[in-house]
Amino acid sequence: MFNTEPVLTLDHADIYQGPKLILGDISFSIHKGEFVYLIGRTGSGKTSLLKTLYADLYLQGGKGFVAGFALDKLKPKDVPFLRRKIGIVFQDFQLFFDRNVEENLLFVLKATGWTDKTKMKNRVADVLMQVGLGTAQKKMPHQMSGGEQQRVVIARAMLNEPQILIADEPTGNLDPAVSDQIMQVFQAINNAGTAMLMATHNYDLLKKYPARTLRVNDGKISEVIGGSF
Repeated sequence: MFNTEPVLTLDHADIYQGPKLILGDISFSIHKGEFVYLIGRTGSGKTSLLKTLYADLYLQGGKGFVAGFALDKLKPKDVPFLRRKIGIVFQDFQLFFDRNVEENLLFVLKATGWTDKTKMKNRVADVLMQVGLGTAQKKMPHQMSGGEQQRVVIARAMLNEPQILIADEPTGNLDPAVSDQIMQVFQAINNAGTAMLMATHNYDLLKKYPARTLRVNDGKISEVIGGSF
């Protein structure tokens, strides 16, 4: 089904947190347009894996490629360029609460090299429309619900048209109905061609929106076959 080059590949990768080996000999790929869940107990290494993929932790063993960048050869000066090619969605939003929605998103565009103010405003409007917040530019984060704030975070992650969206427990702080809405946003983004890797504890979402699933357990990663979570 996926015959293009992978957006993400780990080849016998070792994931470390400081001197401690968290995951050993990890190999898997994700292709353009794939939706992949990452499951596993708290403390199993999911977040360490995701941090390695966006170069918050460096890959110390094996090979890794994300959006055309070799993680095992990545220099510090290249990290911002890697992060322009991927979108990152955190559980805890990480919005600036002293700026409105538009200012939050414009900050990211400026930080990633955009200079044309008209194009920047248009891009902000586009991504907000994409997540169902077309009229929210001037709202302050504190005026929004948790679900709306998470939509802003997703819009922020989509600003530079990433090849892959990496989401770490994006529905962890949201109630089931709002989690459902966020999943529908993710599905629309994925259906438009952006690959997704989503770490989650929410098995109800896995049952309702089935997709390829990787399990982190005992320092390894395995494919989950047939919905046996």
